[in-house]
Amino acid sequence: MGRQLCFALLTATAGLLVGCHDGVGPDGFDDDELRQQFALAPLGAVPQPPNDRASAERIELGRLLFFDPILGGEKDVSCGTCHHPAFAFTDGRQFSAGVSGAGLGPGRVLSVSAISGLSIAQTPRNSPTVLNAAYNADSLGQPSHAGLQFWDGRAVGLEEQARGPIMSRTEMAGDAYPSGVARDSVVARLREIEEYIARFRAGFPVEAASLPGSEVITMDTYGRALAAFERALVTRNAAFDRYAAGDNGALSGQQKQGLELFFTTARCSQCHSGPMFSDYSFRVIGVPQVGSGGSVIPGDDVGREDHTGRVEDRHAFRTPSLRNVELTAPYMHDGVFATLEEVVKFYNAGALPRHDGIGDAALDTLVASGLGMSDAQVAAVVAFLRALTDPGSGLAPQLRTVPASVPSGLAPVFGVRTP
Repeated sequence: MGRQLCFALLTATAGLLVGCHDGVGPDGFDDDELRQQFALAPLGAVPQPPNDRASAERIELGRLLFFDPILGGEKDVSCGTCHHPAFAFTDGRQFSAGVSGAGLGPGRVLSVSAISGLSIAQTPRNSPTVLNAAYNADSLGQPSHAGLQFWDGRAVGLEEQARGPIMSRTEMAGDAYPSGVARDSVVARLREIEEYIARFRAGFPVEAASLPGSEVITMDTYGRALAAFERALVTRNAAFDRYAAGDNGALSGQQKQGLELFFTTARCSQCHSGPMFSDYSFRVIGVPQVGSGGSVIPGDDVGREDHTGRVEDRHAFRTPSLRNVELTAPYMHDGVFATLEEVVKFYNAGALPRHDGIGDAALDTLVASGLGMSDAQVAAVVAFLRALTDPGSGLAPQLRTVPASVPSGLAPVFGVRTP
């Protein structure tokens, strides 16, 4: 089982605990053995773009942009609307609600475009956390500044990812302008704000040396500023991290049992491997489809095929990191599972309940058969998953809080639709 049991033998005369094997603690686990057997390791250095190290000025610029509704076509939504610190940089919703929304998180309500009067739908996918997105792996499976982003991996690097949502009608653009001119429109807006001009020039001194005035604000520097802020959102002080570093008391006995199951019987680590608890591969796991889906098959979300156009990628989605998974419910690309218990039971049952259109032949072989775990073992795995929680205890306070004001003068996060 990867550990030695400690035989609790209580003597009648002295009440002493005896009979424990060397290295086995009172909870019955040999902690050093667990760490060695499963190669538990901390997060490494944050992958950075070559020759483009972020400065404090650039990170703060990215933070202000992240929460400024000036990026939204109708000035009523920001990046922080769907990736809010109060919800571990997600929104706590099954599907994100962008343009036309009022409120925040699960209670946010959509209505109609303030420009066209037409209804604005929610997005077809669940919003992933930005925390630790800096470690997303590239096409070779290695943590990289060019890591693949979104559930279908369609963006390469945080810089490219940052330039995507402003083009989406439902996410940020609304009916203010066509998708094709959204990027130019955002740049034009930012160039009209004196504080942003000054901040871009301070954040990008090399570019500022050759570009006069507001011309330093481009879609390139915009993306790099947002990416700089997002790369700063690294959390590495979960109970698991403390345990991996040698603190035997950081995990409970149940969590240690869950850790052992995670790497053995539950087979979690075959996909959720490494310090980020993900291999970032694209797999077909067959979760039930809910929501509006994508454009390839009406009412269905075909996942990576929507980006690559390859039928062999149908229904494949990126394996997400499990760090802070306790805080990012609901789960899966379509938020179909409300709790971690539901997720683990789905795998325990052999990927059931199943997507109607995914048969055994299409399903990833790692999830095609059940695990045979008892309810107590399922609970132990869930307990271990909760040991991966750190919402930012080591981050500077300003990195995990909404700024009191943003350069546009709009209400941070909410914009013209204040709560």
